[in-house]
Amino acid sequence: MTSQSEPPMEQGPKGPQLDELLDGLMGWNRSFLRTLSDGLLAPERVAHAVLIQERDTYASPLRLLIFLFGIYTALTVFIVGGDLQSIETVTPASAEVLNAWLVEQGTDLETVNAVWSFWLNILVWPIMVISSFPFALLFKAFAPKRTLYGAVLVYLTTINTMTAALIILMLGLVLVSDSQTTMMLSLFLSTVIYFYVTARVVSAHYSSSLIGTILKVFSFMLLTPVTLVITVALQFLAFDQVMEHRFDQNVRDMIELRGDTAP
Repeated sequence: MTSQSEPPMEQGPKGPQLDELLDGLMGWNRSFLRTLSDGLLAPERVAHAVLIQERDTYASPLRLLIFLFGIYTALTVFIVGGDLQSIETVTPASAEVLNAWLVEQGTDLETVNAVWSFWLNILVWPIMVISSFPFALLFKAFAPKRTLYGAVLVYLTTINTMTAALIILMLGLVLVSDSQTTMMLSLFLSTVIYFYVTARVVSAHYSSSLIGTILKVFSFMLLTPVTLVITVALQFLAFDQVMEHRFDQNVRDMIELRGDTAP
């Protein structure tokens, strides 16, 4: 629980003006470190600042989101490089059949795997942010009188903390494990941190009892299957776009491959 008083339910930030939004998305701000530190140690305090529209203490969630995305993308390219992630799961055909079909199309399985692995590991974080957006709607549902934009900003404070933790975990784990293990463990541990931070925020600003906090955090967990479905759909869409624009191929043809020999 936090000693901060909860703002009146009718309060909450409204959508920014264009010049304010553009300014908020550009450049480093020295308040970033304080925002990230408090986002882990006292996330309810950062959420409180968002809800009362206090702009001097912490960085804009939108600006911090863009900054962290840039770091994550660069770090992912450095760590993952050309590591392979097989596309064989999209077709019931054997790897030999799939490779033979791709060779007929002017490429091969290794090349496609390398390109898809590169893009997937860059897109996995944006996909995760988009697929978990229903969590922002939950924040709105828990406080209907607050603005949707305010709910999105509170959601972004939790996502920013998770992303910062993800970056730190990646930097640490890459020293002791391979790149794929690093990515998997980092995503898992940062997700645990996300639910911890969310529980702190819910307890301070969206619930008046321990039971209420537990039930509301549990509702976030119940949304996990929904986010998984959205994640798979977005990954498939991304794969379709990579195949179309990089290799000029239709994923449907790949899915329809059957048997042990190429059709």
